[in-house]
Amino acid sequence: MKKYLALMLALVLTLSLSFAIAENPDEFYLDIKFSNVFQPTEWNYKASQKLAEMITERTEGHINVTYYGQNELDCYADSVTQAANGSLWMGLEEPSLFADYVGDAAVLIGPMLYSSDAEYNYVMESDIVADVIARLAEENIHILDTHYSFGFRSVVTNRDIYTPADLNGVKMRATSSALFTKTLECMGAVPNPMSFTECLSAISSGVVEGFEGSTSTLAGAGAPYELVKKVALTNHLIATRWLFMPEDLYQSIPEKWRNIIDECAVECGMWEQTMCAEDEAAQIAMLKEHGVTWNEVDLDAFTAACAPVYDWIVEEYGADPELKDKLVKLVQDFRAAQ
Repeated sequence: MKKYLALMLALVLTLSLSFAIAENPDEFYLDIKFSNVFQPTEWNYKASQKLAEMITERTEGHINVTYYGQNELDCYADSVTQAANGSLWMGLEEPSLFADYVGDAAVLIGPMLYSSDAEYNYVMESDIVADVIARLAEENIHILDTHYSFGFRSVVTNRDIYTPADLNGVKMRATSSALFTKTLECMGAVPNPMSFTECLSAISSGVVEGFEGSTSTLAGAGAPYELVKKVALTNHLIATRWLFMPEDLYQSIPEKWRNIIDECAVECGMWEQTMCAEDEAAQIAMLKEHGVTWNEVDLDAFTAACAPVYDWIVEEYGADPELKDKLVKLVQDFRAAQ
């Protein structure tokens, strides 16, 4: 019975898409659900909301995108699965979640790799990333844009953290991403995966002592800065998300509307990067007023501690063992040219 229902659902979706495709783009209409986990105070939420409204308006309603934030619909790996299965879907998720389909995706945002948005953007425009995106398309995942970044993730606790040794045995909230969990583990912490909403109560009750996250996360929903006051500037991972939808769905859309979707996707991604960077100084000033402090760390020590993460990616996802070195060279070339 379940197999029969699944076949019927696939048939209905196929028929609905076939019906929607018209020789005249002005006769084509499509409704897409756009989901992610973010809260209204976060830049990913603001950029997602802006994108949904922009696509709907600029396509004159022919591509109607409805945004669902705050984990209302499928998020994280379940969102990526929606795309792979060909749903009427759009998502914004952390790139390592695509590693189940193309292992190299996790290497692209591995720890201690980038120190600025500019370096990250340079790599994202490379042939290496173009190849990963092409292979994801073969898995029915179409990457619309890679620029939805909101700073860098650092260690936030009430402890003085300068080296990985200072994190030994410290229980830290981790996201559901296996890459993030592994990174915290290699840095010496004891990762405890949970949603960020749960994280705040977990800190209050002593279940965890902090989290790793960006400035905007610390300054955001629930006022985490009231609970944790010390930021160790590990900047171990870039806080970024990739925008995606099913490849077959994307290809079913007339070129006239596809081009608008592409333009809106990049425009909103770059808008988020720019706005977040401009807002960070104000957020830091506000956090300082609430007693938050920052300290530099031994970056060489953290880089060495995180090196095994790349070996784990190769073993876990079958990623190219030489890819990290290729990315490091790209970043070094970019720095040398500045």
